[in-house]
Amino acid sequence: MGAAEQIEIYGEKGGNSKPKSPVEASNSLRSTNLAKLLIAVGEGEFDSVPTDYYIYLDNTPIRDASGNYNFPNVKWDWRSGSVDQTYIPGIPSVESETSLNIELRSDSPWVRSITNTQLSAVRMRFAWPALQRSDDQGNVGGYRIEYAIDVATDGGAYQQVLVDAVDGKTTTRYERSRRIDLPTATTGWQIRVRRLTPNQNSNKVADTMLVAGYTEVIDAKLRYPNTALLYIEFDAEQFTNIPAVTVKCKARRWMVPSNYDPIQRTYTGTWDGSMKSAWTNNPAWITYGICTEDRFGLGKRIKPFMVDKWELYRIAQYCDQLVPNGLGGQEPRFLCDMNLQGKADAWSLLRDISAIYRGMTYWAQGQLVMQADMPRAQDFDYVFTRANVIEGKFSYGSASAKTRYTRALVSYDNPANNYDTDVIPFADLDLQRRYGDRPTELSAIGCTRASEAQRRGKWAILSNNQDRTVSFKTGMEGVIPLPGHIIPVADSLLAGREVGGRISSAAGRVVTLDRDTQAKAGDRLIINLPGGRAEGRTVQSVNGRAVTVTVAYSEPPTAQLQWALDADDLAIPLYRVLRTKRTTEGDFEISALQFEPSKFAHIDTGARLEERPISVIPITVVPAPASVSLTSTSSVVQGLAVATMTISWPAVDGAVGYDVEWRKDSGNWIKLQRTGMTNVDVVGIYAGAYVARVRAVSAYDITSIWRASMLSNFKGKEGLPPAVAFLRTSSKVYGIGIEWGFPAGAEDTQRTELWNNKTNDLATAVKLADFAYPQANHEMQNVVPGTSLFFWARLVDRTGNVGPWFPAVNGVNGQVSIDQAEYEQYFLGKIQESALGQKLLEEIGKISGDGEGSVNERLEQAKQELQDLISEITDAMAYDPAKPYGKGEVVRLDGRLFSAIKAVPVGTAPPNAEFWYDMGTIAETTNAMALQIQQHSTKIETIDGMVTAQASTMQALQAAWREDDGTGAMSEALKAYQNTASIVTSEKVIAEEKLASATRFTSLDAAVGRNAANLSTLESAVATDKEATAQRIETISATANNATAKAETASTAVSGLNGKVSALTTIKTSTTVGNRTVMAGLAIGVEGEQQESHILAFAQRFAILDEVSGQMIAPFVVQGGQVFMNTAIISQAFIKELVLGMTLRSAALNSQGLPLLEINIPAGTFTLRGQSSTGYTLLNNNGIYVYDLNYIERAALGKIT
Repeated sequence: MGAAEQIEIYGEKGGNSKPKSPVEASNSLRSTNLAKLLIAVGEGEFDSVPTDYYIYLDNTPIRDASGNYNFPNVKWDWRSGSVDQTYIPGIPSVESETSLNIELRSDSPWVRSITNTQLSAVRMRFAWPALQRSDDQGNVGGYRIEYAIDVATDGGAYQQVLVDAVDGKTTTRYERSRRIDLPTATTGWQIRVRRLTPNQNSNKVADTMLVAGYTEVIDAKLRYPNTALLYIEFDAEQFTNIPAVTVKCKARRWMVPSNYDPIQRTYTGTWDGSMKSAWTNNPAWITYGICTEDRFGLGKRIKPFMVDKWELYRIAQYCDQLVPNGLGGQEPRFLCDMNLQGKADAWSLLRDISAIYRGMTYWAQGQLVMQADMPRAQDFDYVFTRANVIEGKFSYGSASAKTRYTRALVSYDNPANNYDTDVIPFADLDLQRRYGDRPTELSAIGCTRASEAQRRGKWAILSNNQDRTVSFKTGMEGVIPLPGHIIPVADSLLAGREVGGRISSAAGRVVTLDRDTQAKAGDRLIINLPGGRAEGRTVQSVNGRAVTVTVAYSEPPTAQLQWALDADDLAIPLYRVLRTKRTTEGDFEISALQFEPSKFAHIDTGARLEERPISVIPITVVPAPASVSLTSTSSVVQGLAVATMTISWPAVDGAVGYDVEWRKDSGNWIKLQRTGMTNVDVVGIYAGAYVARVRAVSAYDITSIWRASMLSNFKGKEGLPPAVAFLRTSSKVYGIGIEWGFPAGAEDTQRTELWNNKTNDLATAVKLADFAYPQANHEMQNVVPGTSLFFWARLVDRTGNVGPWFPAVNGVNGQVSIDQAEYEQYFLGKIQESALGQKLLEEIGKISGDGEGSVNERLEQAKQELQDLISEITDAMAYDPAKPYGKGEVVRLDGRLFSAIKAVPVGTAPPNAEFWYDMGTIAETTNAMALQIQQHSTKIETIDGMVTAQASTMQALQAAWREDDGTGAMSEALKAYQNTASIVTSEKVIAEEKLASATRFTSLDAAVGRNAANLSTLESAVATDKEATAQRIETISATANNATAKAETASTAVSGLNGKVSALTTIKTSTTVGNRTVMAGLAIGVEGEQQESHILAFAQRFAILDEVSGQMIAPFVVQGGQVFMNTAIISQAFIKELVLGMTLRSAALNSQGLPLLEINIPAGTFTLRGQSSTGYTLLNNNGIYVYDLNYIERAALGKIT
């Protein structure tokens, strides 16, 4: 170790100085933005001016209830929406504010497209949450950020319009706005804001800059007549964003009756129908206003006289009536306090508002009618009995118990919660005990009171459970009751006694009825008066059928009018009409819903619901039979012992029928036909334990409980049904035939069960079908050829006993035929029976034939029409000016042909278009003729009362040559031409009551002597009241030296109302030399009831050729009833007879590359090679050989080498 190193340390005393404290500069930036909002509060003139107490900013009033300002320095102004209101100072423009709060960074400018070309300027609003900078000593000072605004007009280049900067310090949000005036534009502008000062991305610098929003500005001083306006202005430093502004005040004025005080909700005197403008929240008068207001309502289409304001007057009074509010006070029944903020479908809006007063709106008899579910001014409108209902039939119904609600959850706008939606429940305890808790949710439109919402829920639950409906048909009386009207329905069948009919006669207060009744003093007699309304009077006395009422009716009743009798112990049920519909027979079908007058007091005050008795028919349950007994007897029927079980019971009072069921050995209940007797027999029972039960049925189809018998053991028929005598199958084309036999003693068989399986396993077999006795055969169809199935059968007797299987274990095998000869005959028959096959064969015959319907016949017919026309034209005489001509006569003049359109007077020479039609030209010499003609015709005629319209046109070109001098008539001379050529086009359309058709025929012909060629096309479209058909036939033919060659293509499409649908296309060719005809054809089509598709070929040789390899190859050829294939891959083949002439090898090879199976048919050798993990085996013509893994022979049997 060396000497220690000396270290010198230097320092000095620090003294008494202290470190410097950081300094933070004061905030130098304060937001000075003023928010100016002009709010369109609503349409129309409002009734009141809001105050500071009822203007809310973010649900906080400007001034609280104590008079203190929650928001100082807030200015506002109001316009009520009058027509002549002035504009609001301070709003010299129309502005639309859009809030953004998007950060602006130096590497990502903010860009926005503006498309409203009416704008004058855009005001950009910027914000800085904080702006400051800290140095290394901790001092906090201000910071400067520069930014620029660019504008691009109509897609042009950006132009810088502003460069600005914010410089200072703030620790709170600071905002400022800059107005950017916009130049004139055609399509719009793009505004770009760029931050010039880079972002510091340091925690020492707070330099976040936000694009807080922008305002679109249109410079204009607008008054906005008929729009209530609120202008409000406040300092932006009080809010981080634009607050939501809400106002509470009396809204627009509506047209109300002149005698109505909407504040006190009173009606003075009798209303004369005049209206005045006043504020109201009565839903009935709001309905009237929406219907008649022409600015925003239906007033442009519906005038005031088209609205039933008299019924609305009644509804409005009902809405204004005071009802308990549940807190010890009273309130109007219905109010409409709602703010409709958007466009709405008129009908839906009317429906929603009418729902406030439980009403409906509909158009009837030239008026818009409103009805409400409330007490009527009169108890009923028109009475219906079995006497004025078609067939006297009333149909009753009700909703399912699953749709009966017992609790309602009603949503309403709660003023105590800033008019947010609250939910109040209502539950009917009695209904909940009966049906359980079944809630439904309702939305109370225009409702701001919990008590009203609860009344709405109460009405909904009650109406939902009073759901009995009635529907019936009547005559012209069906026009009297409108939807909403109340109709008494006097149905004697429902009531249980006579309660309605027609008047026989009437004199003063005495009305003679058409039938005996149980009327008594104090009952009410309701009569349909001649004026079309029902009226009721109290019965004073009854003398037979003569009923005297206390007060005379307002109109004298007449005979044959309807009457109904309403009594304390049997009331006439009332219904509210829901719908009236006129049927195609001219009758009226009326649907109505149960109406209970007592429900309104129950809803408003909780009064007890009064149940009106509408039937005296007893509804008690009929008693069950006192007992049920079983006995058994035996008899001999056709030599067989048959056991019979008798079920008997004593009669039940009031029962008109009985339901009987029985079962054996705890099996399923077997129901017998309803009987009116007190005993039934069950014939052919088997041994077992039996029990039966019986219930009584009353005349009204009311059933008692079941009464069961004691369990009884009967011997009955011993054993089970026997097995079938035999079961055999037969092979069918696409099917399997099944046949079985019945053994002796199986006469009580009810059915035979057939089961099948693809494997010989009865446990997994499935039922094929049940076959009623005595059917003993069945044929399965549409089964894949070669399919093999196994079958079993068993018998079931009439009492349900099941016999044993046959066969007991191994099933009877059945296979679908694989006999090629059978399928060949089957397909041939199917093809010949099909329309496509017949079309192919028939049309081929018609190519060379001349029979009815053949192509030749149709072509010859068209040619003959042309020839007749040409003969008429070529024999035409030269025009004679001294001769008159009749309609249709043809003349020549200067090488042209003319046909008379109508009777031609003397001296009227062609071409006068009024009298002559230019048909074409003709030129002839002794040896030649050339002709060009065209003919058009139209006509409408009536034959046997049927109007037929026809139009046709024919155009033809013809040239001919001959050797003789052509003496004689021209028409006869034409027949002597040896060489001819022609082109003919004929078109024809026909329309009549049940037929429309269009046909076009074109023919090209050329002939020199006996050598002739033809190309013809026939197209037609025909539609009748039963089917439509389209057809196109094209034929070409050539004949020379007594040999003919023809080809035809035909397409047909048919669709009929009887379900006949087919589409066929055929291509045929044929040659005829001497008496031998050879044909070939191809047919493609879809037809038949099952809509089967076919492709059929008619040829002596059919082949598919392939030349893709460069050589012509025929991989598939059919000739002489044989099929030739080069190579085939077949998944499954059924071969009846196989004749081989080659070597048959397996695709699988052993480890030496030799096939495992090899049969050389020509050489007659057979080789089978096998291998395993221990060695190899070889079987061939010489013997059997065994080798080890090294191919050393270990054993041999046969020829040993």
